[in-house]
Amino acid sequence: MKSYDLLVLANRNLWRRKGRTILTILGVIIGTTAIVVMLSLGIGLVESQKKQMEQWGSLNMVRVYQAHSYPGESEESKQRKLTDEAIAEIKSIEGVLAVSPAYEVGGEAKLGNKTGYLQIIGIDAATMELMDFDVDYGRMLNTSDQYNVVAGSRVIDNFYDPRQQPDRVKEWEEGDPLELLDKRVSVTLMNQRQQKRIYSLNVVGILSAKSLEYAWSVFAPIKEVKKMRDFSLQGMQGGQAFPPGKEIAVPELPRELPSKGDDQYSFALVRAQDVSYAKYISQELRDRGFNATSMADNLDGIEHVARQMQAVLGGIGAITLLVAAIGITNTMIMSIYERTREIAIMKVVGASFADIRTLFLAESSLIGIIGGTLGIGLSYFLSYLLNKYVGAMMFSGMEGENMFQISLIPPWLILFALIFSMGIGLISGLYPANRAIKLDPIDAMRNG
Repeated sequence: MKSYDLLVLANRNLWRRKGRTILTILGVIIGTTAIVVMLSLGIGLVESQKKQMEQWGSLNMVRVYQAHSYPGESEESKQRKLTDEAIAEIKSIEGVLAVSPAYEVGGEAKLGNKTGYLQIIGIDAATMELMDFDVDYGRMLNTSDQYNVVAGSRVIDNFYDPRQQPDRVKEWEEGDPLELLDKRVSVTLMNQRQQKRIYSLNVVGILSAKSLEYAWSVFAPIKEVKKMRDFSLQGMQGGQAFPPGKEIAVPELPRELPSKGDDQYSFALVRAQDVSYAKYISQELRDRGFNATSMADNLDGIEHVARQMQAVLGGIGAITLLVAAIGITNTMIMSIYERTREIAIMKVVGASFADIRTLFLAESSLIGIIGGTLGIGLSYFLSYLLNKYVGAMMFSGMEGENMFQISLIPPWLILFALIFSMGIGLISGLYPANRAIKLDPIDAMRNG
């Protein structure tokens, strides 16, 4: 028999007992929905954690800090210095997309009548876009800039009006970042010799508020920040000089500045090709003696918990689908007992064993396909309800709460569920199909 004729006959036979077929399909629907929704919760957990982490820094970025020496430290345990040679070595590591060395310096700043503190970071302007920098307003730095800077979205909160709070800053109020755009900010640096220099910086761009990693810093061309840093280190044996005066709240610096004559960068930003490379590069740098960290390093623990969660929840769904498979087997066996005469006639008129086996396997597979398809549709609906109501309660009040989903169904999970449900139907039909081809035609005609 032709394959098309077998499929048509299988579909017609399947709906002879509509009630029984619908109940069997319902079991597959429940099983498929259970396994898809259960696995989607584990996937959603990992993705939500990733998005939360990305608010504090890109998962594709690795930060390498300057080396520090401690009294009594052995040569073997000393960290490697972040020099030009080290930067060249980092660029040669597999998976590195771009590297930007950086200097940083901090000083008292003024914006009109407001005063505050600025952390200024000098980086290679040509690499900013590769480093996941993005501006909401204005423009990015270019290689021809000198004292033009781009400011993080929360830099404006570093400033306060001393006339309104004459004693000290009690609390910060969130300001409008556009207040900085196209404005000049004067920064005062003082070295150990009590010499002062005032730098006038022009804010040409405001960075995106999506990432908090760069929110409190101002970024300038590296060559200009190096000059500022060299001045601030004059007369110093180590550490950083902060300008005297009013006590104000300042953001914590990642690391102290190098001492005078220490020819190394404050830190370096390394852009990896993807998250997996970021974890590899971070570990590789530590193995080579560098002081390196990455947000991606924290993913291993999250993914381990998610895998355990998926194993438990997926197992519950698989048990439900196993029960559905037993239902399919029972349905097909009952169908054989009711159709013994039909099977005998098919054998008498010349139907091969392969045709009979294919017919029953097609019927059981159709149950799996129909149940799996409807189960996937129901899974999407339940996932929507979970995200809309349960997810909304879990992430209520968080910045960007609409980004987070506790249930996420990727395309590969849909394909897996469809193939799995069809496979369950096919496997469940093997035993009934083999029983059908073993029926003796004479006995079947006599007892049918």
